[in-house]
Amino acid sequence: MASTYELYQKVTAQPFGRRIFSAAYMLKVPYFRSVRPAVLEMAPHRAVLQIGKRRAVHNHIGTLHAIAIANGLEAAMGLLAEATVARGMRWIPKGIALDYLAKVPGDVRCVAETEPADWERQAPFQVDVRVAAHLRDGTVVVRGIIPIWVTARK
Repeated sequence: MASTYELYQKVTAQPFGRRIFSAAYMLKVPYFRSVRPAVLEMAPHRAVLQIGKRRAVHNHIGTLHAIAIANGLEAAMGLLAEATVARGMRWIPKGIALDYLAKVPGDVRCVAETEPADWERQAPFQVDVRVAAHLRDGTVVVRGIIPIWVTARK
């Protein structure tokens, strides 16, 4: 069976591939459907997706809800982990620590990043995935860490 990253590479090489992959990602992980992530980039050590501002993810003041952004950041982290984890290994998030820096009046770009050295250890180990949400103008509105636990598959 192809890995998620191999599937991403194959599907996104086709017309409308990013849109198709984004829809497939929401089917595979139904919880993310609430934020409708549009996958923009998936690669080892980096993933980027966008969450559009729409009523379903508003809070009481009409901005993007903090937990909707957290969902987007977790979705980006999952894409990064799938693209980066070595064959024969698996991962699971251990928590989330986010700083909400500003109101989010519009669409956000959710970015997850690591360095190759973060993954060059003997299993089991923890990787602290750096995450940030940016407005169109580049303003960082949320940033934090999502630690994941990496172990060998049994």
